[in-house]
Amino acid sequence: MITAPRHATTYSLFVPDEAAAREGARALAGRGHALVRVAPDTTTDSGWRVDGLDEGPYPDDDERWWAAAEHRAVAALAEGLGGRLSSSMALPETARRFFPEGEGVCDRSAGDVRELRVAVLSREPARTPAPAIVHGLGRQEPSGGPTGEPIVLDGLDDIDWSSLTGAYGPADEVPDILRGLAANDEGWEEAVEEYFSTVVHQDTCYDCTPETIGFLVQLVRAPRLFPAYRFHLLIHLAYIATIDPVPETGEPDSDEAAACRAVIDRLPGLLALWPDLPATERAWLIVLAAVRPGAEPRPEFREFRGRVDGPSPALDLALALMSGDGGAVRDLTLAAAAWDEEVSALLEEPFSRRTRDLKVLFHLALAELAPA
Repeated sequence: MITAPRHATTYSLFVPDEAAAREGARALAGRGHALVRVAPDTTTDSGWRVDGLDEGPYPDDDERWWAAAEHRAVAALAEGLGGRLSSSMALPETARRFFPEGEGVCDRSAGDVRELRVAVLSREPARTPAPAIVHGLGRQEPSGGPTGEPIVLDGLDDIDWSSLTGAYGPADEVPDILRGLAANDEGWEEAVEEYFSTVVHQDTCYDCTPETIGFLVQLVRAPRLFPAYRFHLLIHLAYIATIDPVPETGEPDSDEAAACRAVIDRLPGLLALWPDLPATERAWLIVLAAVRPGAEPRPEFREFRGRVDGPSPALDLALALMSGDGGAVRDLTLAAAAWDEEVSALLEEPFSRRTRDLKVLFHLALAELAPA
């Protein structure tokens, strides 16, 4: 059923010149954007901008799916014009009130563009049903509360933390953040928040980040660590390792890749835990193992997957990556893109193939194997 989205989206394309702006404006008008304007870009000496307002409607009520499809199309348009794209969402009346000034190319109501808008979006496939996940690997068994029995971190004071940097300058406070994690008590979540503010911040690592990985692994390997904390630490390590995965050849060229290398270097110690871990955590070991370049799936990984009930896109992709089966990796990622708009967006990003596939893997694992 044709549906008007709750929020309108303003797309702003910043392009090199007036000709590109007018070409972009015609394209947005042709896609059914209700309001389109062009103007010189006041932030540059020669650039122009084109702004378009998408108020819908959409072919059905799956607003996130169609908004993502439109964003991909406009992003491709901006790239083709040699420009860049920004976007924002607001209630339609608010979006119109604050729409950028410029020369008007068109000004129509959502009703005026209804047929055109639906026809354009109907060229895109609708979302396919996602696999029904029944295995329950994202549900951890209740295990009471943390004991508060602290864990000693070997070597923590051997590092000159003041010579390293974090998100806010010298990394002097990092040892206390790690001690907060090692306290193994009710302050865990606060310590995690501090870690992901200071040591890893909004997909950015620092030269202190690789130095912390060994201590996180010490915690994972500590028998006294509260099981829920171990579960979440494995997820955090997978996240860090896939921000900028270390290339298959060559040395890390960023703090993010260096942090990934630090995780890879400690994989043997993590994988040694396999016999003693529950299924929920074994699944994350399989995800982590897929990050290592040239990894091969261990027999126990395939045996584990064989015992998992029903579909598991994340485990299947991890095993395909480890097997070097490019065809299976392609099929699995494209299949996921047909039901998950975030996967579709990742496939459009200018990453290397390996980076893209590992980012898709982590996204699928987070959706399937992490607590809701």
